[in-house]
Amino acid sequence: QLISYVRDLESRHGPVRHIVLGTVALEHKATFGPFAQYFPMATVWIQPGQWSFPIQLPIEFLGVAQHDERLRILPSSQYLHEEKTLDEELNSIEERRYRNWAKKSPVPEWTADIDYETLGPLKFQSVGAYGESAFFHKPTKSLIVTDCVCSVTQDPPKVIQEDPRAMLYHARDSIDDVVVDDIATRRKGWRRMVQFGLVFFPSQIDVVPFGEAIREAGNVDPSMRTLGRGAIPGDGALYPWAWHDNDADLANFKAISQDGKLFCPPILTKLILDREPTRTLDWVDRIVRRFDFTHVIPGHLNNYVKADRREFEKAFDPLRSNPKGGKVYNQRALAEDLALLQEASDLLTKFGVVAQSQVW
Repeated sequence: QLISYVRDLESRHGPVRHIVLGTVALEHKATFGPFAQYFPMATVWIQPGQWSFPIQLPIEFLGVAQHDERLRILPSSQYLHEEKTLDEELNSIEERRYRNWAKKSPVPEWTADIDYETLGPLKFQSVGAYGESAFFHKPTKSLIVTDCVCSVTQDPPKVIQEDPRAMLYHARDSIDDVVVDDIATRRKGWRRMVQFGLVFFPSQIDVVPFGEAIREAGNVDPSMRTLGRGAIPGDGALYPWAWHDNDADLANFKAISQDGKLFCPPILTKLILDREPTRTLDWVDRIVRRFDFTHVIPGHLNNYVKADRREFEKAFDPLRSNPKGGKVYNQRALAEDLALLQEASDLLTKFGVVAQSQVW
């Protein structure tokens, strides 16, 4: 479907000339190689600091067919604006094999229309890293990002509503509920999908023991069995949790949503960026200082958010918390919803995967 959309754009504007990977996250580049193969004459630009798991492999081993001058490292924005020399740039990204190509054409031609600021790579202590570029499309004053901010509203994105089954599945309070497909039910299911997606273990659920969940699966109303078919074990009938009564989770969702205001997702502020708050906030400062944007296009959830530089900057307030200095900025999720992420943070620190959090 995506390729067909791009082909339509090509018919009107000409062939794809550049493909940019502005992140190092495994989940975001899983289909990058296969996508790039559809456009073999395009130049591929990849975010510095790429990594793979369980062993480190060049990007070509992940399906990227481009090579030589058509496979390039995205120069850091500091180099782009002459704050670094070429030698400093190549040494910092440890990609010596790109040296000759960088000397020939170090700056992407598309920067005439799209400027950017790079963050990272923020390397973990054992394996992995975080890196992201924010791209500013000058003609439309749009800031394009991947993971660093997102926006949630009570209404699900249109792409989710194309197939409402997931929303209806999650709208049930317990396994034996029967729900109807209407606006209120879709909103209820959507808000619960958001909570699972952002905090992983919402505080307003009670987990049903596995054996009990299996037994109860046989009692699911036939009209509800199709909701999870193809995605949920037990022919789509399994529902191994129950939500607290009286829409108790609505308050939790409102704390996250705040009517669609931008925020930095909890998984970043609790596990990754809080290890490097200074570098992250320096990146944010460069973005808001240089780019006069009116809209933000994140890679998740709402994808065209009306927001200015002040709202973008405020999304990172949790990284500025310093109780000793009299500054406390709460996370967007309620404390009880962050219990699993906090436990994960403590364990990852204990086992040396990531450094100690620098935010309190």
